[in-house]
Amino acid sequence: MFVQIFCALSFVLLIPAGLSEGPRVNRTRAIQKQCIDPGHPATIRPTISLGRSALISERKGVPVLLSALIGSPPSDKNEKKKDSAYILQKVKEWREATVLHNPGEADQSAREIGGWDEEDLEIVVDFITDLASQRVKNITRTIAKTPIRSRLKLTALEVQQGDLNRVLMQGAMLHTDIALLGLETGQYLDPREQIWIFLDGRATALHKTVNWKYARRLIDSVDLSRLQDNMVLQWYVATTAYLQSRRLLAYAKENLEGALELFPSDSRILFYAGVQHETWALPINQDVQLPWGGDVYYDSKKSELKKARDFFTKALKINPDFAEARLHFGRILLLLGNPNKAYVEFRKAAAGIVDPQLSYYISLYLGRTLAALSRHDEAREQYKRAAKLYPTAQSPLLALSQLAQIDDDSESAFAAVQRVFELPRQNIREDDPWWVYDLSHVRNADALLEEVYKKFDELAR
Repeated sequence: MFVQIFCALSFVLLIPAGLSEGPRVNRTRAIQKQCIDPGHPATIRPTISLGRSALISERKGVPVLLSALIGSPPSDKNEKKKDSAYILQKVKEWREATVLHNPGEADQSAREIGGWDEEDLEIVVDFITDLASQRVKNITRTIAKTPIRSRLKLTALEVQQGDLNRVLMQGAMLHTDIALLGLETGQYLDPREQIWIFLDGRATALHKTVNWKYARRLIDSVDLSRLQDNMVLQWYVATTAYLQSRRLLAYAKENLEGALELFPSDSRILFYAGVQHETWALPINQDVQLPWGGDVYYDSKKSELKKARDFFTKALKINPDFAEARLHFGRILLLLGNPNKAYVEFRKAAAGIVDPQLSYYISLYLGRTLAALSRHDEAREQYKRAAKLYPTAQSPLLALSQLAQIDDDSESAFAAVQRVFELPRQNIREDDPWWVYDLSHVRNADALLEEVYKKFDELAR
């Protein structure tokens, strides 16, 4: 595919070589966060793919190529995918934007590419990823051609080594920010492409972004053998944490699929995958009213719990000291009807956790486990411990009331409920961490993303 077009380009000596550097603008980074309603995205209709773009015209001969390179851009969308001049021009514009973009900022470069039509994005990403998939000697031969080298803004060493990692990573960061900062304004092929979130059991449609897909395609094309650090893994961990922290689970699912393919033995990725399935087993996802013709990407509660169990088992096999994963594993075992095994896991988790919020969860779940084992006095102590950790939380008091009712202690059951009504009403999610259990594992999402921004910002411009 590349040999014909780039051998032909080697004869085009009059094409302006090099891209305008432009003034370097130093900006103070202000991380912008998307404001979205809390909800659990469930389904993404299958993305329509344009397939692989043809990179050379069916017309033959160098003279035709020369005229195309200096002529006007094609008006027909199908012709764009066949026109070498148009492809290289879009690659040039895209590469200039990736170099000028400041990671984490909604700058002009990100806004410009965010406004592109999807067929242009597809053309460019196809070009870059197809090139990166070639053998090193083929990459080197191709990018040594002046028109290609200048448009990709490669260093002499990168050309010599056939190294496209910087291009791929800067491109991935650009598309990440377009998606993350809500800068996507392009007109796409199928307006029916939507993502659904669940709010109070009802499905609400939102605009579906395509730039996560392009970010992943670029980051997946990075040659890991050339990296001296774990930038690709860091990207996957941070972006998955971000998506799960915003409850954008449909996007997180696609992220995790890519991450597990590249890093199947990373305990953090396995942990995130486990929590993903654990969250899909929650009533907020299982008991929903879908729109006509709608579907979800997850299975029944029992099936999702088993998938979560398997991922947590793998994570703990790799990292037995992963106490937070053990907490979630214990909860899954409890929900699957194994209180004895759950008790063992909660005790192990408690020995390795000092964080108050995670300790709160352990006390609640350990109390429920002990109650299931008919060890009510010990269960009561765990609920009281949880209440001390978060004095304004409702959950421990309701649990104490339920336990008293099981013991036919109506007076204590009433007293515990009465205390619930006497609690101050401020911020229910801050008062009782129970409401954000599904987000507790990604409380550091913004910090993880900031580290990625810092690392990618250090790439040579």
